[in-house]
Amino acid sequence: MSDQNTQNGGDQSKDKVEWTKPASLFNILCKKCAPISDLQHKQLPSWSILVFLGVLLLVFVWKQIAVNQAESRLEKGQAELALKLEQESTALVKKAREYADSQYNKEEERFGQVLAWAVRGELIRKNLDQIDQYLSELVRTKDTERVVLVSDEGKLLVSTDKRLITEDASNLYPKEVLDLQTITVKSDVAGKKLLVVPVMGLNKRMATIIISYNPPSLSN
Repeated sequence: MSDQNTQNGGDQSKDKVEWTKPASLFNILCKKCAPISDLQHKQLPSWSILVFLGVLLLVFVWKQIAVNQAESRLEKGQAELALKLEQESTALVKKAREYADSQYNKEEERFGQVLAWAVRGELIRKNLDQIDQYLSELVRTKDTERVVLVSDEGKLLVSTDKRLITEDASNLYPKEVLDLQTITVKSDVAGKKLLVVPVMGLNKRMATIIISYNPPSLSN
């Protein structure tokens, strides 16, 4: 009998232990998770929120400053590039113009030399009518405005503009033009070109041909 009571007591104690073990484990877990649970019901201090907002504001301001600086550098780089391209373009156009002018001047000098030979022969024969025909044909060419033949004394012998035939050459052209001894291309005050062709005799200048024309454009 006592043995049975002892066995029953042992079984009850075993059951009690078995029920107390899960309860104890649950309590332990609850205690460990209590700080996490408490955080859900707690509010952060006001200063922590202000610090967080301040950090966000600083990040935004820094980002905006960085973007503005990048845009400024980009605009500055674009402006410098545009200026450099414009300067290079201007320099190229200038060089092209200088080269074209030099080549054009050489052609003008060759033409002037041939014209001087033709006019000299007619001057020797005192054939001004034939010279007038030469110059009248010449003034019909593109961009040519006026052609005159001036004697060594400064008198207009032939002029394609008949209104000027009684004018003194010194009233139309500066002395430095009338005194030129070689074929020369010059610019006048109106921006036009003057091809000055001295007609030389054996010992001295016989006359001077002066052709006034518009300079050719670079695109042509």
